[in-house]
Amino acid sequence: MDNLYHQAGLNLRRVSLLHRYRITAALSGLKIYRGQPEILGYLLNHGDCSQKELADYLGVSPASIATSLKRMSKAGFIERTADEKDRRINRLKITDEGKTVFLSGKAECDKIDAAMFSGFSEKEITDFSDMLSKIAKNLSSDGISDKEVMDYLKKERNGDDKND
Repeated sequence: MDNLYHQAGLNLRRVSLLHRYRITAALSGLKIYRGQPEILGYLLNHGDCSQKELADYLGVSPASIATSLKRMSKAGFIERTADEKDRRINRLKITDEGKTVFLSGKAECDKIDAAMFSGFSEKEITDFSDMLSKIAKNLSSDGISDKEVMDYLKKERNGDDKND
């Protein structure tokens, strides 16, 4: 049974890596980097915000997304304007070009997800999703809260986008 668990874990990690690789490759053709679609999606759905508001949503420090924001501003995907009430705060807003790139990136990601589940029935996909939820529940059964996981990931991700 140990070997079965090990093999299933290896398969899960392999699928995760392959998915990440395919997404990264697809987005690179659009001149958008890992982590940036989440930023653009948030700005598209929530309107303008501060860097701190965005970082809180993403579960990272404001400093950790600074490089991505600088790169996205230079590419014309976002605009920065000074907050009217506090000039020390920059407000971030998605541009029309940013919307176009985000939607193109989303379409590419949707194609990858469709390819990933090619040949699966709707029931099989639902069952698989339920199994993943059960795995997540099992891994958090010792009282690990979502906040603890987010805090851990925040520490791990800080500075991660410097390698974009």
